[in-house]
Amino acid sequence: MARAKDEQQEDLENDLLSFIYVEFIAPIKVNGIKPTIRQYEEITSIGRTTIEKLIKSQGYDVPISTFSKICRYANISLLEFFSKFEEYQKEIRRIEKD
Repeated sequence: MARAKDEQQEDLENDLLSFIYVEFIAPIKVNGIKPTIRQYEEITSIGRTTIEKLIKSQGYDVPISTFSKICRYANISLLEFFSKFEEYQKEIRRIEKD
């Protein structure tokens, strides 16, 4: 029997999805406008269904292969990715406290 995710894990996953969207998906523009899912796929090499799950920003457990594709697209290392994510989380927590 599968265990339900605890709240802390859900928060972490949702923060991660939000970070990916804000930092790597939303900034992409084609001729100044938001691309279609197919264009996102062509630009990032991330599959359409995965892009849709990343955009939805809730309840998706991101596989390592997706992290790898994001890093390749952004030309950063996994270490840089997770360092940026850690800073993003700190900023979210700071804003929540204010």
